[in-house]
This record gives sequence, structure tokens and C-alpha cells, in this order.
Amino acid sequence: MDTTPNRRGGRKPITGTGVIKLGLFKRLSCEIRDVSPGGARIVTPEGADLPERFTMRMPHFKTPRTCIRRWQSGSETGVEFANVVPIED
Repeated sequence: MDTTPNRRGGRKPITGTGVIKLGLFKRLSCEIRDVSPGGARIVTPEGADLPERFTMRMPHFKTPRTCIRRWQSGSETGVEFANVVPIED
């Protein structure tokens, strides 16, 4: 577990697939590595260019989340959820 003071909650390591909406008809699958109430770390296909804000569906949430890209290193990206909600089991 990450105990970084500026994080909105502890990270929960998971394995799952999310779907990022990049336009009206364009979708991109991503691998979810970990999630916290305030955000997630995802892995996208090499060369994927994510916008600063996008919507992502994840199996751990009933509704899509608006994400803000906070960092990107190679194929890994850290996102912050625009609206913080509890993680559903």
C-alpha cells in the first residue's frame, strides 16, 4: 500500500481492463494496475496519446469516471478522478 501523504486514499492493486472514450466513436482499452478513491494507474498500448481529460469505464465502478491525466511515463499513466467516489467491491 502507498502511504504518500498527498494521495486521497491508499492504492488497491488490481488487475482489470478499462475502456477509455477518446471521441464519439473511438475507444481504447487499457490495463488497470491499481486504483484509489482519487485515481488510478493504467497502462495503454505503446504510442497511445491520451488527452488531458477523458472518460473511462472500469469494472470497479457502476458509472464512467472523468479522468485527468496527471503523469505519463511510457505506456503507464496516472489519472486523477474528477469526482472522488468510494471504490466498489
